[in-house]
Amino acid sequence: MKRKIRGTADRVVAVLETWDEVVAVGLTTAGDDRYDPYFSMSFDVYVGGEVRSVCEREGAFGDIGAFESSLLTAKDRFLMDDLPVRLEYKRTSRFDDLVSSAARGECTLRDGGTYAFRRVVDSDVLLARNRWFETARDALKDLPDRFWTQLHAMQQATVEHLYMDLSAAAMRDDDFYFVASAGAFLTQLCSLLFTVNRTFEPSPRTLHGAVLKLDTIPDSFPANLESFVRQDADLSMGQRQELAELMVTSVLSLKP
Repeated sequence: MKRKIRGTADRVVAVLETWDEVVAVGLTTAGDDRYDPYFSMSFDVYVGGEVRSVCEREGAFGDIGAFESSLLTAKDRFLMDDLPVRLEYKRTSRFDDLVSSAARGECTLRDGGTYAFRRVVDSDVLLARNRWFETARDALKDLPDRFWTQLHAMQQATVEHLYMDLSAAAMRDDDFYFVASAGAFLTQLCSLLFTVNRTFEPSPRTLHGAVLKLDTIPDSFPANLESFVRQDADLSMGQRQELAELMVTSVLSLKP
């Protein structure tokens, strides 16, 4: 980790380690460097109790800028040392339930994605008061067939639904709904491919490149995907819908 990024991470952790409710902290750094538009320092703050108030959280970090907090979820964003910092506070009890269910072969992921598991497995552990990270990672190492089969069924149903929305928009020549449906369709289709490969999916920002590196993907998928997403391609919505059909048909032929 580069010196400035490490220094900022140390400042954040120095605050978090004074909070009794914090059990562990993991860091995921997006982007290649701090000048990358995608760059951010994303901290997962696993807590064993109530998250303190927004005012307390903002005041605890000292000299920061552009602080904002989500009213719906426990997330903070701000600038520290001119670096974008994101903190998401997660209840260990809720995550433990997800992991325990997965280890039993039950898929209880509400959004049907495994990105939360990927963050636990791949994040840089900056604070650990106990063996919580090790326990969670051990439980996620070799999930049973039943978990992947259930997840595959959930994601397949979602992909089929989104493909129907995309197709309807193409038939109606509805530009807005086609674009909205296409984005969700591509994201879910890639998630399904990660499930086929029994691999936890990465951040949506890196999904495009990562999906093409999977061991098992249809031979035609990379070319069809690139044609579909190219903004300079002179393709009608009908032609893009045909590409979507080719992609969804080929992916649904694969089994987890």
